[in-house]
Amino acid sequence: MLQSIFKFKNIVLFFFTGFIYGQRPTHSQNPQNNTPIDFNNLFDVIAFVVLPIVVIIFYFLWRKQVKNKSNKN
Repeated sequence: MLQSIFKFKNIVLFFFTGFIYGQRPTHSQNPQNNTPIDFNNLFDVIAFVVLPIVVIIFYFLWRKQVKNKSNKN
C-alpha cells in the first residue's frame, strides 16, 4: 500500500513538474533587470550608505551598554 502511494506521487510529480515551473511570474523583477546604485539620487545614498552605517553604530553602542550593565551586576 505504501509503495503504491510513493509510485503515484512520483508519477504525478513527473507529469506536473512543467506546470509548476510554468506558474513563475513573468512581470516580476528579475536579477537581470537590476541597475547599479545611483549616488546622485538622495534616496539611494540614504538607503544604501547612511542607514547601514547608523545601524552598525547603534549596534555597537547597544552592545557596549549591555556589557556595562552586565559588569555592574
